[in-house]
Amino acid sequence: MARLGRFSQCGAAVALLSALALGACASRGKGSAAKTGNGKMFAVISDSTSFYRYGPQQGNGPDQTLPKDTLLTLIRPSFGYSKVQLVVGGNEGYVSSEDIKPAPPTLLAALNPPPPKPDEREHFDTQSNEPPPPETLPDPDLPPASTVPLPEP
Repeated sequence: MARLGRFSQCGAAVALLSALALGACASRGKGSAAKTGNGKMFAVISDSTSFYRYGPQQGNGPDQTLPKDTLLTLIRPSFGYSKVQLVVGGNEGYVSSEDIKPAPPTLLAALNPPPPKPDEREHFDTQSNEPPPPETLPDPDLPPASTVPLPEP
């Protein structure tokens, strides 16, 4: 009898460890499936699409209409309606999966404009011991600008 109890305890431990391992695998699978859409930029490809804040079956109709080329971050892809986050504004909601596609590189480039060109003006070293360059002043013989009559058009 004592032998039988020992084997049943080992069997129970093996069953418990197996269940935990299967549970970990199942939860990993869910996590990776949910991550497949994270961070992917999508854009509206139809002329416009309805945006539902809480789901397409909400009682009051769409919350917004998104125009073509609206950028979205895909949160959870789905067959009918996908969960997305708007790039501008950050609102989360649902749009028709048929109305969105991966964003083309041109739209992504517009999202991250190139850095501005360096200023073309002359810069001076304020720590320099050299004197500043001479300023160009107007000719002292010219009348002040406020007294010069403007030509009639």
